[in-house]
Amino acid sequence: MLPAFAYAQALGGLPLIHRLWLGGSFVSTKLDPGNIDATLLVDTRAERAVRGKPGSKWLTTAFQSRARMREKFGVSPLRIGYQPVAHIFEPERFTPDERTYSTQRGVWDDWWQRCRLPDGRDRSPSEESAAPARGYLEVRL
Repeated sequence: MLPAFAYAQALGGLPLIHRLWLGGSFVSTKLDPGNIDATLLVDTRAERAVRGKPGSKWLTTAFQSRARMREKFGVSPLRIGYQPVAHIFEPERFTPDERTYSTQRGVWDDWWQRCRLPDGRDRSPSEESAAPARGYLEVRL
């Protein structure tokens, strides 16, 4: 793992991880959850600043195989490339990176608020599972 202080100058005050969302059964009433679903909002500006430096390889490898990470560490990681967007109410002005960020953030925010269907059919995501019925924990680092 890349210690933030090791590249403080390269980061220029930017946090590498903008936010962390914890979701799934770990933040539910399930007594024995099988894993932790962790969505990391990685600041793409900070990521570019440290890419290729010693200790930064995890920025790529941690998100290559959710199944492998779940098996090895009990965590299913997802990555969203965080982009600060000043003109959020003017999507026609979005750059391609801002549009990707906005879409990914919206998709995963929606997903973490859905519950599996109670009758066991579990066709999620579906229209039947679309109503917000749960949430996730957002951690500011």
